[in-house]
Amino acid sequence: MKKKLLTAIAVMASLCGYAQTKGTSTLGLGINVFTDKTEQTGQLQNSSSVERKTNSFTLGYGLFVEDNTRIGIDLQYGKIKGEYYDVKSYGGQVSYQKYYPLVSKLYAYAGGRARYNYSNQEGGVPGTYYNSNQYSLGAYGGVTWFVSKRFAFETTLLSANATYLKSEQKIDGTNPYVNKQTGFNMTTDGFINDLGFKIYLLF
Repeated sequence: MKKKLLTAIAVMASLCGYAQTKGTSTLGLGINVFTDKTEQTGQLQNSSSVERKTNSFTLGYGLFVEDNTRIGIDLQYGKIKGEYYDVKSYGGQVSYQKYYPLVSKLYAYAGGRARYNYSNQEGGVPGTYYNSNQYSLGAYGGVTWFVSKRFAFETTLLSANATYLKSEQKIDGTNPYVNKQTGFNMTTDGFINDLGFKIYLLF
């Protein structure tokens, strides 16, 4: 009886830990869809309403190089559509994540990443061209639910990033205006703003 019980426990442990074992690959999809609307009213001006839609998608591949340790690469595409303009962005990141068991199939994770993002604006003021290049290094963390040995859901809860941004704006017939920025930000709302929700296929 004791032997059977130990065997059953060993089997359950292997099933729970399967998704985080060395050699497991992950294919991840992240989706962020957001719409905001601004309405303006006043006695001296007519009422107006401006709507902006943001869509962003990531596709990534990861590999558990050690038990509970994963490295990954993600590609990103995004589009912001305003009333008179469109902003498209393209980018990618390399990441490192370490997983820590919490309860059953729920894990906490912490990691670091390096990112690059390019964006350009179309429309807006006629004859105006705008683009930007952004580089960032950061740390982040969250929780992952390994639903089964084939599927997992992951959300980012906390992130901190150091960024460098170089943007260029040019109007026809004039010299380009170049702006360079460096910054640091920390956020606890990655679930909404940082493509913090992903679905993983494990194989």
